[in-house]
Amino acid sequence: MDFSEITTPLTLKQVDSLYWLGRYAERVLSTLRVFMRVYDSQLDNNFDFSEYCQNLDIYNGFTDLKDFCNRYAFDKSYASSISCSMMRAYDNAIMLRDIIGSEALSYIEMAQRTLLDSEFSRTPMLMFQKVIDYIMGFYGVISDTIIDRNIRNIILCGHGVERLDFYLRLGINENKVQFECRRLAQAFSYTDISVDKFTISKICGELCEADNVQDYADKMLLLQLIDGYFVSQ
Repeated sequence: MDFSEITTPLTLKQVDSLYWLGRYAERVLSTLRVFMRVYDSQLDNNFDFSEYCQNLDIYNGFTDLKDFCNRYAFDKSYASSISCSMMRAYDNAIMLRDIIGSEALSYIEMAQRTLLDSEFSRTPMLMFQKVIDYIMGFYGVISDTIIDRNIRNIILCGHGVERLDFYLRLGINENKVQFECRRLAQAFSYTDISVDKFTISKICGELCEADNVQDYADKMLLLQLIDGYFVSQ
């Protein structure tokens, strides 16, 4: 049997949920990796949270760095908080439990539970690291246990789009942009999603070359291209 040809019929809602499960899980993962450094050194008061919010295009209603750290991590009423992103990943995973399997769902559940507990923990940094580990475990299970290449790669498309979006907006890991662009294109090629070959060629062509992605206009065009594949949830 050629397992690469196994695909499960999916509704548009399921495709959307798989994609956004990948995006929200990666949003928590990437954000926590940056946020942990800020949270650990907030007493130094040298982090410009206003610029950070502007770069990510999220609402800045914070009074100071301490307020930013607390609300950005834990405020469930703040739509751009890490807690809200984790909750959205969990909601999508619950809806997809029959598609992604109980083991993958369990890692998302453990990540959400740990993030909730971290608000009241004496060692929140250790809890944040556990959340990262659980999400990494989730991606490992997705790659290891889901035979259906369409399901697996739709999640990885969401993962890749979110990671590129984060890197480009914050100007970080620019040496990895080209690799992430190519990995995203590969994930798209293993889905049943209709791909615009021109857009893929732009994403994997000159725009993601190391010398060109430094340019602000190219960054913005690349962001528009990768974010334009799916309708926002």
